[in-house]
Amino acid sequence: MSKRIRTKPTRFLLANIIALVVSLLMTRALLMPMFEEQQHTIYHNRLTTISEHIARFIQARKAEVRILANSPIMQSMDWGVAKPFLMSQLTTKHSNFEKFVVGLPSSHFYNTVGGNPHYGGLNSFDDSDPNAKLKSIVKRDYWRVTVKNNHDHLQVDYVSNPMISYTSGVKQVILASTIHRDDKVVGLLGGSISWDRITQLLDEITKPSSDKNAKVMLVSKDGNYWYHWDKKKVLQVMRDAEGNPLKNEIGEKSVQLFNILAEDSEELKSLGRNMVAGKQGSEALTMNGENYQVFFMPIESTNYSIAYVVSSEHYQAPWYQLHIYLLVAFIAGMLAYIFYVYLVPKNSAK
Repeated sequence: MSKRIRTKPTRFLLANIIALVVSLLMTRALLMPMFEEQQHTIYHNRLTTISEHIARFIQARKAEVRILANSPIMQSMDWGVAKPFLMSQLTTKHSNFEKFVVGLPSSHFYNTVGGNPHYGGLNSFDDSDPNAKLKSIVKRDYWRVTVKNNHDHLQVDYVSNPMISYTSGVKQVILASTIHRDDKVVGLLGGSISWDRITQLLDEITKPSSDKNAKVMLVSKDGNYWYHWDKKKVLQVMRDAEGNPLKNEIGEKSVQLFNILAEDSEELKSLGRNMVAGKQGSEALTMNGENYQVFFMPIESTNYSIAYVVSSEHYQAPWYQLHIYLLVAFIAGMLAYIFYVYLVPKNSAK
């Protein structure tokens, strides 16, 4: 018996190698879709958790602004009464607002961090000068949506595009709500959420994640970055060669917005178009020579979309582990077979 086995080891070895390879390939073919679906589900759920957390935060802040805007104090549009009322809201322990803005149909505005007493507290370019030019929010999207273009005098709540504050200079979004009196629009109330607060919020959400290398970005409905792991892509004040801020035609500081639709990469532009369109899904793309898997979805009740960016190496880690397991299984199987063919017969012959 042992002699017959020894006379044809090559044939048996080849046949078993083929059988083992086929079985391992079949195992791989069966497991790969399972691993892919599992990874997709893990990261989709992770992104959903982040998106829902941000949505709840924004919805709660919008509700706060709406309640304040509908209060008799704000409907009176008496800044002497409204300012201390709003200041008291900012000093509460759990306030998430950097400041409040009250906009008028004229596009002039009050806020809680400045004001020219010679103009009843309206903001001007020099609040100490009785003849100073008044500042305007005529170019702000939140004023146009809630006041200027609100011809039907509706109750409108709006999340603005990212901007830099005219008064405090912070990067912010404004959560605005129309102020009505006698069923007519008399202005708006806006609560400022700073970029630092958004950063803090995202850190709180993503910190428990086991994926320390994941990146997050927020994109507005126009494609502008509001949050990005590369801070250079978040809006910046434009400056001249000497570092002085540049001014626009109405005397305000000019800002530079960075837009995903203006990226050089066609893959990023494609991702941006899907995000701006409010779609959700996942795409593979290359940035700076590295491969990534990106999951994206809109954030409910906002004009923003969020993307969760994972390196392909990290995303495909289970695939690599599967291949290692299969390779180890193949080598172990071969060694076991060689041991049986070559060593067992010899030992039994003794």
